[in-house]
Amino acid sequence: MLNNGQPLYSQIEDELRFKIESGEWDVGRRIPTEKELGQTYGVSRITVRRALSSLVEAGYLERLRAKGTFVKSTNDNASKSSFTIVKSYTNEMLELGRKPVTMWAQVEKVPADESVRRHLHVEIGTPVLHLLRLRGADNEVITLADTVTPFRDGYSLKEETYMGSLYEYLSNFGIHVSDQSEYVEAIEADSKLMQLLRLSNPEPLLKRVRKISDKASGYVEYSVNYYVGSRYRYYVAF
Repeated sequence: MLNNGQPLYSQIEDELRFKIESGEWDVGRRIPTEKELGQTYGVSRITVRRALSSLVEAGYLERLRAKGTFVKSTNDNASKSSFTIVKSYTNEMLELGRKPVTMWAQVEKVPADESVRRHLHVEIGTPVLHLLRLRGADNEVITLADTVTPFRDGYSLKEETYMGSLYEYLSNFGIHVSDQSEYVEAIEADSKLMQLLRLSNPEPLLKRVRKISDKASGYVEYSVNYYVGSRYRYYVAF
């Protein structure tokens, strides 16, 4: 997965926020101590403390003296979470009357590292499919999609296989994704993302982090998507 030079405390903040927004950590739950989190992520307590402080300020966590740090019950958390019907990028563009296109795709079978282990809940070294794709519409670059999922026998390692809809391809394996949790945030494009997204100048991006699954088949996927802010709008139906 790309980290794009993102500071360690910010990476940890993202991962802990996702645990809260996805419901993995329920409201009222006491989270691990700074020491325990430091051991889990292999960082100092100072780094963990900075990540936790940001989440406290954002209303996700609260510190109770002599008791610990807990997931906070606030309306803010509910508004920041988005549990939606799973929709592929291809269908999303078609519904907007645009012609989806994949500029390029990179696919590889790799052993799960520590980051992938945490996201997919697999053992380190487990074979996973890593898919990186640059996607657009009407020949305009819109998003960079970085996806990992446990590898299954039969998965293609040919780039041309993934130039269309991933979920249409997965349906050939009896996989029909139905559950999704995600969060979105605005970030500034760094030099690496600018190059990948073919941007001449820095501009805001929409970072969309999703965890998608299919209980029937046991499929699970974790993806980080970077959308060019001036070319994409995020719609939520209630």
